[in-house]
Amino acid sequence: MSGVWQLLRPRSVAVVGASADPAKTAGRPVAYLRKHGFEGAIYPVNPKATEIDGLRCYPDVRSLPHAPDVAIVLLGAERTQQAIRELAAIGTGAAIVLASGYSETGAEGARRQRELREAAGAMRILGPNTIGLVNLTDRITLSASGALAADQLVSGPVGLVSQSGGILGALLSRGGARGVGFSKLISTSNEVDLDLADFVDALADDPATRVIALYVESIRNPAAFRAAARKAAKAGKPIVAFKIGRSESGAQAAASHTGALAGTDAMYDALFEETGIIRAQAFSDLLDIPAALASERRLGGRRIAVLTSTGGAGTLVADCLGLAGFDLPAPDARTGAALRTLQTGDHAALDRNPIDVTLAGLQPDLLRGAVRVLLGRGGEDAGGGRRGGRAGGGGEARTGRPPASAGAVRGVSDCPEPGRARARRVSGRTRR
Repeated sequence: MSGVWQLLRPRSVAVVGASADPAKTAGRPVAYLRKHGFEGAIYPVNPKATEIDGLRCYPDVRSLPHAPDVAIVLLGAERTQQAIRELAAIGTGAAIVLASGYSETGAEGARRQRELREAAGAMRILGPNTIGLVNLTDRITLSASGALAADQLVSGPVGLVSQSGGILGALLSRGGARGVGFSKLISTSNEVDLDLADFVDALADDPATRVIALYVESIRNPAAFRAAARKAAKAGKPIVAFKIGRSESGAQAAASHTGALAGTDAMYDALFEETGIIRAQAFSDLLDIPAALASERRLGGRRIAVLTSTGGAGTLVADCLGLAGFDLPAPDARTGAALRTLQTGDHAALDRNPIDVTLAGLQPDLLRGAVRVLLGRGGEDAGGGRRGGRAGGGGEARTGRPPASAGAVRGVSDCPEPGRARARRVSGRTRR
């Protein structure tokens, strides 16, 4: 088993520096592994405890019954170095280092990070300064992210690699709230060893992953990344990347976060264009676009019905779709008549597209009825709904045609040219 897959699918895990208090960061990994059903062996390591969460606790690494596949190291930077040496000495496959205080802090931290790599020897390292990784396919949570406190985690076909641990947790939480499921989520952070390219390469081979999402601060090995991206493309797995550090201030912030050397934005545009990577223009795209691609449905044409409960939102979506080259045909007479039976009063807004079902946000049944009318008539290739701040839905199971969330084109009107290209690529890559 390779170092990457030993991290993603370990059969045994040591938690070095584990706490008996699940409210503490050091107490979370053991609690999460137990909570979410990890089926392998768990070895807490802490000289001050004999038992944690019903598991025997070992005083030090040398006392473990055998070398674990993976160790999560929850110690400070100074103590981490020695723990890594000991883990490598007993033959541990890979280690996840949560400690900060490395290259992101300057020259002294960079020296400490080089020493960390030397201490690891042949053992693979994720981090340092990482929140860990999550394999939802196999219920393996090697992380201290607070997002894992949720009772239910939504698994699905999107694989995420993030150079920020906080972003990993945010996307896991947002995805769960919106029904977007992940296969794997990995925080690479400072990348002293394993990096973005290693995990893109692994996800290209992963049968549970159909789409790859990336949160990028920098690409440290462009040649390896290019090869991994091409491998994913050959496997039919689109990549969506959100690249930060586009401005001078953003680049400086990225460097202080993980020690990243950001490079020029034009270089990344060229690399993404060369490898067929879809560049997300807004953070929300990192959920919206992968979700659309993972649905594996392709629009049959360019006719879109937009249903809204507010005229302003409808105009925004119409502008985005128009820039992307879509058509918004008005409802035909039969559809207009069916819509008018749902709402009393002024019906003028029901005869146009976008179709404004006024105040439908206060009447969910009204909006659902309108969606069923539109998707049942066969006049459009997709429908988009907007109810206040949430995408509307309903009717897909009855018609088999995908309602398109207005959120999928959010931000297009702010950046018309990139937005137009993005929307066209999304509509062209989804397939039935």
